[in-house]
Amino acid sequence: MSTEIDYSGLDRQFLELAARTKSGGKKAAKAGAQIVADKLKENTPYDPDTEKHLIDDVEISRVNDLGEYQVHFGKDTAWRSKFVNDGTINQPAQHFAEKTEAEARGEVTEEMQKVIEKELNGL
Repeated sequence: MSTEIDYSGLDRQFLELAARTKSGGKKAAKAGAQIVADKLKENTPYDPDTEKHLIDDVEISRVNDLGEYQVHFGKDTAWRSKFVNDGTINQPAQHFAEKTEAEARGEVTEEMQKVIEKELNGL
């Protein structure tokens, strides 16, 4: 399960920031990833009958070569999240991942914009 957010409006500023500083783009991406992680914890269903809860296993990966972070469930629960999100023959789909993506999109863009502007103004 992967969540992608469209950052097309920020492309010009990311390029400018990347040309002027190494860490600014990573800081903006990390701030966006934290918002997605928090929203995912909010929207993930809680089952008191399970030993390891999905909401307790939300992780943010290390930054990759492209400056991106991934928000995902840890290895102990990732396999189970698909059944909860997409449903099974015995369980209706809850679509919490899609809900998280839709809810976080605007907030992520705004926060990343703030971080970028702060980094650019500080140079």
